[in-house]
Amino acid sequence: MKLATHIIAIASILFASAALADSEKRISENLTMTEQQSLHINFPVGSLEIEVTDSNQLEVEIEIKPKKNGWFSSSQDLSNITLSKKVTDNRVKLEIDEDDLQQEWTLRVPRSAAIDINLGVGSIEVNKLANSADIEVGVGSIRVDTVLNDFKRIDLDSGVGDTRVTGLVNEIKENRKMVSSEIQYRGQGEFTLNLEVGVGDIRVRH
Repeated sequence: MKLATHIIAIASILFASAALADSEKRISENLTMTEQQSLHINFPVGSLEIEVTDSNQLEVEIEIKPKKNGWFSSSQDLSNITLSKKVTDNRVKLEIDEDDLQQEWTLRVPRSAAIDINLGVGSIEVNKLANSADIEVGVGSIRVDTVLNDFKRIDLDSGVGDTRVTGLVNEIKENRKMVSSEIQYRGQGEFTLNLEVGVGDIRVRH
């Protein structure tokens, strides 16, 4: 009886491990970017963390799994999920347009690349930014840490939430209403930031 119990327990563990492996997938990509190329990213649900580097290599790591609905995860087959890549002389566009997936992106991005990101629900964090960024999130948050203390233009807009800018050389203009918040900044820098969240907070810090 004990032997049978042990066999059942081991089988259960193996089955659970196999099920977990089938319910998650990792995608990795490495691309060489030129100084003329900007980076565009689009996905519906998840998180994105970017670290800016001095390399010309774009390093992409994505973990995907079915999105939870209540107590349960959807039973979507992940084996056919791929990263859509469109590369031109002036743009690299990456996309996984799947609403039923939770996607966790981790990127190392060349300093020369301006970034354009569209995320439906989730969080975006950019570290060591030294270029222009255009980021839109439906529901969630945006955090940008920049090595620059001045920009040509910054526009932050949260429909329901808060906006903050700290550490820049010029004063900011704030417009706060009952639930919304906007910030404008004008300076002598080279680059621009345009960050927008429907519901959530935006932070920019030098």
